[in-house]
Amino acid sequence: MPWKTMDVREQRVSFVVTASRGEQPFGAVCQEYGISRATGFVWLARIAERSPRPHKSSTQTAAGVAEQVVALQQRYPDWATPA
Repeated sequence: MPWKTMDVREQRVSFVVTASRGEQPFGAVCQEYGISRATGFVWLARIAERSPRPHKSSTQTAAGVAEQVVALQQRYPDWATPA
């Protein structure tokens, strides 16, 4: 029988699902996956906190500039209408 291969990402997701069920003690789940309790807590926190959205964008318009643009659009509504 061949060894079961698993990607690290798949292992983390599987760990989080198993640990979230609460059917086994947390330490037992960590031992089953071959990780320390500290690593288990880190994996749980990362899955819960991470968003695919980037934190910053280098091309994002500054808030002050965006407010000025909106104010100009409201003051001169005909400027932005297509011909």
